[in-house]
Amino acid sequence: MSNMPNRAHELTANKYSAQRMVSGSEEHAGHIPALDTPFLIPIYQRMYTWETQHVECLLQDVWEAYQQQSDTEYFIGAVVVSPIDDGRLELIDGQQRMTTLWLIASVLVTAPLGLSLDSLPKWRSFMAVGAKQPPVARLDFSGREQDKQALAAFMRNWGCDCGCVSSTECNGWLKNEAMVVARKTIINFFNRLANQPQQEEGMTGAGQVQAFSDYLWAKATFVVTKLHQETDKNRFFDSMNSRGVQLEKHEILKARLLNQLPEVERRVYAWAWDLCADIDGYVKNSLQAELDYGRSAHHIGTYLLNKVTTRSEGGTDSLVEGTRTLAHILNTPNAKTNTVDTDEELSTKYKSFVSFPVFLLHVLRVFVGDSTPSSDHAGVSVDHKKLLAEFDEHFPSNLEHQHKPFGDKTQCKAFIHCLLRCRLLMDNFMIKGHVHESSHVATRWEIASPLAEASKNNQRTKRTGQHWDSIGMLQSMMYFSQDLTRVPWLTEALKALYEPGAQLDDAKNLLNGLTQQDARYAQTVARGKSLQEILGVGDTFALCDGLGTDTPHYWFYKLEYLLWECWFNADNPDNKPVRPEILKGSATIFRMRHVTSVEHVSPQSKNTGEITQLDRFGNLALLSVGENSTYSDKDPVEKKGMFRAGLNKGIIQSLKLADIFSSINDDSDWCDTAMKKHETAMAAVLLDAHPELAQGATQ
Repeated sequence: MSNMPNRAHELTANKYSAQRMVSGSEEHAGHIPALDTPFLIPIYQRMYTWETQHVECLLQDVWEAYQQQSDTEYFIGAVVVSPIDDGRLELIDGQQRMTTLWLIASVLVTAPLGLSLDSLPKWRSFMAVGAKQPPVARLDFSGREQDKQALAAFMRNWGCDCGCVSSTECNGWLKNEAMVVARKTIINFFNRLANQPQQEEGMTGAGQVQAFSDYLWAKATFVVTKLHQETDKNRFFDSMNSRGVQLEKHEILKARLLNQLPEVERRVYAWAWDLCADIDGYVKNSLQAELDYGRSAHHIGTYLLNKVTTRSEGGTDSLVEGTRTLAHILNTPNAKTNTVDTDEELSTKYKSFVSFPVFLLHVLRVFVGDSTPSSDHAGVSVDHKKLLAEFDEHFPSNLEHQHKPFGDKTQCKAFIHCLLRCRLLMDNFMIKGHVHESSHVATRWEIASPLAEASKNNQRTKRTGQHWDSIGMLQSMMYFSQDLTRVPWLTEALKALYEPGAQLDDAKNLLNGLTQQDARYAQTVARGKSLQEILGVGDTFALCDGLGTDTPHYWFYKLEYLLWECWFNADNPDNKPVRPEILKGSATIFRMRHVTSVEHVSPQSKNTGEITQLDRFGNLALLSVGENSTYSDKDPVEKKGMFRAGLNKGIIQSLKLADIFSSINDDSDWCDTAMKKHETAMAAVLLDAHPELAQGATQ
């Protein structure tokens, strides 16, 4: 029987953490009951669909909240439930976040992370409801028997029982691939946390995991709204939707900036803002030409001034209507002003690597650094939740009320000049994803511009040539190997294009700048270690001194980029590995992809004994979760066949794997000797690119 109050004609809303769901609370006005019946996810709800970036973003947001004020609650999101006749609570809104918290708990209960013994039963009591044996999962699924059985199987042993080395790392019990991806992301997050060096105050990595687990348990909260049983759910959601979608922070920012301007200027600058806000497409080519493709700040300022002058004098132009008042700014949707110019582009969909709110913060960094060169532009956060707070700091209000416009007119206009220029530079000098119609996923990332040498009649064309190909691939590598949400590499890349004297027509110079930027990031990832220490490469082979499966994914990505340079984009020097036989004769083009799953070439669960140290860098590759699941515990030769099948479908899964499989004709070929040879060759490629990280150079 549920402890939820039986108030048939009331709508109740209470704040719940995992702890309160289990135990209830007397801390607030009135009694908040425990939630001791399962949440039923109805069949009409979409399946769990969160991707890596969503899970990573949630974990990072909660982690930052914990670091800033560990005694303050963090609001994860809203949950709407409705009681049904059998006592369960139908979960009609909020299932993605609730499922993610359950998956987080499934990682925390498997002990190797170093949690205290009393933490394990706490999280188990959240994952299950009541004290029944076998345990009953807090999440139930209508019409999804596989998901239901997967959760039940895990709770029977509080871990995976498939015989793998680590029940923490194994996700074989999950049948939903999105859940597998999410749990791997959670594992990677906590492993990074556990492996952090000891803090000055004495907290070890394991101590940080424990403290963060405690914060998630008690302070990460949902607002759970319980509808009464007779509520018409369709009418409830219609009622919610009729109130309008809550304004996003970047729309509020737009209102604050533009309301400072006179009406005519406001219309022009609202139009410029909307050009930038439609972040996935391209600003149309004819307008790009008038604005000199962002290469000159002068062209942008002159163009906008002419627009203002024309309108002030009562003239007309092709300007999309702006807004007149603060209310209009807030209530008028962004105009789709970036209509492309050709039929070919009309049929192509694009995807930006950065969201508009995060782009605004990167532009603010550029703007602050440009207007105040001595300031530390990196002090501006690129956390989208802090968008308004960052602009409040750098555009101080000269009015009493913070919800009114801030900054002065000149500063507001100057920022939008900077915004438009950065957007044009991004359009013409940075990658954009081309979305595959069938999957709605960007499968091809490239730089395209009317400035490309092959361009005719001002049409947007892919930039080609050895240096431009390198720039596009290096940007793709930097994007996928770093934080996908905050895109930390973007500020410095934009500044290099934006600064006075930037040689935008010199691709070799642009590539050199990007390479130097990446080298600085590599040193950050290395954390004072040499590459030999990271990869475990040296004269001795008896001990695995490298990071193994904890090797930062950046090094796998960087190796893929360097191998691509060797094999596909340059004459191959004698001291570089020769292009593998398995790739010769194949017309397949290598593309950088988002891959997060570490694959063991010689499998963990079915090792033949030829490889004595399974977790060495030489035995590892980075693949997609789906590919990793398909390879599973298959032997090396069978995996080679699957790699060839991928080639026939137009996918090079991994250049590192291509080098490995070219030396394998029989399972016994993949042995310690072969692995050491491969590992040494791959380490040499990385060391050649990063001599500053060689042993001795980092001392």
